[in-house]
Amino acid sequence: MTSAPPRLELSGLSKSFGAFRALRDVDLTVGAGEIHGLVGQNGCGKSTLVKILAGYHPPDRGGRILVDGRALATPVRPRDLRAAGIAIVHQDFGLVREKSVAENIAVGSFTTTRWARRVDWRAGERRAAELLERLDATWIDPARPVSALGPADRSIVAIARALRTQRPGEGLIVLDESTRALPKDSLEDFYRVLRGVVLRGGAALVVSHSLEEIRRITDRVTVLRDGSVVGRSVDTAGTSEQEIARRMLGRVVERRVHNRRETPRSGPPITVSGLTGRTVREVSMEIGPGEVVGLTGVAGAGWDEVPYLLTGARRPANGSVRTGRASVDLARAHSRDCIAAGIALLPEHRIDDGLALTLPVGENVTLPRVRLRGRPWLIGRGWQHAEVTSVLDDLGVRPRRPDIPVGQLSGGNQQKVMLGKWLAGRPELLVLHEPTQAVDVGAREDILRAISETAERGVAVVVASIQPADLAAVCDRVLIFRDGGIDGEITAPTEDAVVEAVYAAPSPSPRRKG
Repeated sequence: MTSAPPRLELSGLSKSFGAFRALRDVDLTVGAGEIHGLVGQNGCGKSTLVKILAGYHPPDRGGRILVDGRALATPVRPRDLRAAGIAIVHQDFGLVREKSVAENIAVGSFTTTRWARRVDWRAGERRAAELLERLDATWIDPARPVSALGPADRSIVAIARALRTQRPGEGLIVLDESTRALPKDSLEDFYRVLRGVVLRGGAALVVSHSLEEIRRITDRVTVLRDGSVVGRSVDTAGTSEQEIARRMLGRVVERRVHNRRETPRSGPPITVSGLTGRTVREVSMEIGPGEVVGLTGVAGAGWDEVPYLLTGARRPANGSVRTGRASVDLARAHSRDCIAAGIALLPEHRIDDGLALTLPVGENVTLPRVRLRGRPWLIGRGWQHAEVTSVLDDLGVRPRRPDIPVGQLSGGNQQKVMLGKWLAGRPELLVLHEPTQAVDVGAREDILRAISETAERGVAVVVASIQPADLAAVCDRVLIFRDGGIDGEITAPTEDAVVEAVYAAPSPSPRRKG
């Protein structure tokens, strides 16, 4: 009796872009009923592999893609992919917010009436309801607009659309960083739905930067480094996060603590007074030169609004900030006023708010200073070259090419470019919101080290994050927010102390822990 072939088998898959080899003879196997992980540092080739599967890139000659033992012609055509039962759920889910759940599920394959050849909306809603029932998600109304759904329900709609062309018990879903936008309290629902798909005979390939997620949800994992497989079908249950990270980086990863315990440099502090916004009420604080102050709390507590009110990205009802360069009335100021005062913001969403993806890396780095340093008749190339070279070297951006569009870089390298763009302007106050979100373990180390080194140069730093490990790694103090105000302060923070303070009962007055 012969065993069934793997659901997906990649054999000797390579991809070159000129002289650069993004993938080198990659082998990967996903069995029926399996959740298989794919991990690696940003820039290791994960995205290239997914784009080959999606038909966006053709592989080099010699590689093979087999689904249930049958070879797919390359470059892969979308209709062949659908016929083979493979669907890809990208990190932004690809949903149209203004359209209904049923319309999003049916997009590209609407059912029409027999005679008039018009779209049969009722048939579309019935089909959507059937798919949602397969996922045990009957609470989602097919007629409801996607904009009215929470992140977890949107992810379920994306999976339902992926199942549209698959027969029950067959097919493969490729999840390309699909949980990146989900809050932690929504992840379990997502995992439950995914497990249900696999238990019915389907299969999944989960591409993720989160080693915690990989160990929690997958059966086996394949590890890439520099375009090559360095760990094939590794059993995740018997492998630690540290071992997976060692394979990714090619070295042992230590739990480094970057925070500096020496006294910050002397000098007048950055002063924030009376900051009031949608979720923040009368927040005041001081950040000394060379000090790193963390902001955190539960969802809705207000800590995640502060970075944008403080930097002019959103206008508060009240509040001011004073730096060594200027005093800014934030209720009347624009972001350019804050930039002129030496305040820089690293926003949470780099793609939407932080980078011009179609512009080259070099132009992204120098863009905030072109008007200040250039002339109406001559921008000047010398200073731009010096700034860009310094950023690429100091932050380890790969590839080290200022001429390529920043959208072609991996997520971790995009984050480094965005950080470097503002560090090159020598700010007095650097404000960061979730600086290590959706980056791999190596890029995280680089970013946290850069934050510490920035503070050592005398820059005041604010880090707003829900990640206790990040806050413990770089912060001198952490302010705990509750109900729109500062409820507590932790000095010399540890991960456990941050978690305990965030979820502890409210205190009658701000408390200090250390």
